[in-house]
Amino acid sequence: MEIDEPVTFCDLHCDTAMDILAGARIDSHETQVNIDYMREGELGLQVFACYQPPSIPVSHRVSIILDMLAQLKSEIENNPDDITMCMNAKEARTALAQNKIGAIFSIENGMAIENKLDNLRLFHDAGIRCLTITHAVSHDWAISTNDTDPRFDGLSSFGEKVIAAMNEMGMIIDLSHSHDRTVEKVLEISSRPVLATHSGVYSLCPTRRNLKDELIKKIADNGGVIGINFYPGFLDEHYLSVVEKRAGNLFANLTQMEQAAGTDINKITGMFDEFRSKIKNIMVDIRVPVDRIIDHVDYVIKLVGDDFVGFGSDFDGIPDFPTGLEDCSGFKLLKQKLIERGYSKSTVDKISHQNFLRVLEEQ
Repeated sequence: MEIDEPVTFCDLHCDTAMDILAGARIDSHETQVNIDYMREGELGLQVFACYQPPSIPVSHRVSIILDMLAQLKSEIENNPDDITMCMNAKEARTALAQNKIGAIFSIENGMAIENKLDNLRLFHDAGIRCLTITHAVSHDWAISTNDTDPRFDGLSSFGEKVIAAMNEMGMIIDLSHSHDRTVEKVLEISSRPVLATHSGVYSLCPTRRNLKDELIKKIADNGGVIGINFYPGFLDEHYLSVVEKRAGNLFANLTQMEQAAGTDINKITGMFDEFRSKIKNIMVDIRVPVDRIIDHVDYVIKLVGDDFVGFGSDFDGIPDFPTGLEDCSGFKLLKQKLIERGYSKSTVDKISHQNFLRVLEEQ
């Protein structure tokens, strides 16, 4: 494959929706994911995650997600020549054929449904097509990967009902941030392919956020796809050890900051900007190359084949990035690195977007 041959990328996860709710525009350069950068990086499909901070009180969880969705839709409607909302694989393929960016909506953190299946259906009706079932802390029905003393075995009985309901309505289950037992329990229940939208390989970088070989195999057996996260602390063991020494428990610190911000979205986004600046400053001497992302892709392919891996950048949601991947325009570097590894055109197409389209189609 020639380096100048077009590649359509799908990014399985970004956190740009929170910034848009706080006032950023999708056609400006205020965020790491925007129309200009997506065009430059050959991004044809973008999953926008509506993040639910664990600190948000129950009474505000649904309304904040609906506000985020409304603002996202407004931004898309204001740029109809460039980007369009997609509800299924057919609409995503149509968007690509029309040279538009296909936007798929997800929610990050299952506590957003407020322990009600009716709210899950409400979100589906509003256009949500994927749910990251937990996040940095466990909630009433799903255990987080950070939980060292789980109250129950991965999923509660209500959590099992949520998984069954998601299968029934065609909402993709996202297992990133899920405890190992949560992953196993979901895979025992789900009859449809899952995603781990923004994770990594534990064998290459042993952090609880990454997936061990046995879980990668089980996700592949399910027909699911693992999106490789771009955060250096999930990619590289040396970076991980240094950042933990210099910054401590990042997720605990971030959760405390979110709690202090309360329900003020501008405070939450401002807090994260400060957090990101701190991490970049203390890690300025430790850089991770883009090649490390491809190492994780390569590991998954060698373990289970090329049908089960993709990319999940976590842009606008992580504090640091590999060199040259400071925003989504850097996807073009991934194209070059995939070619340098000698992957065939068919494999590159699978990794870049076709694997995701298959999962979307099988819901």
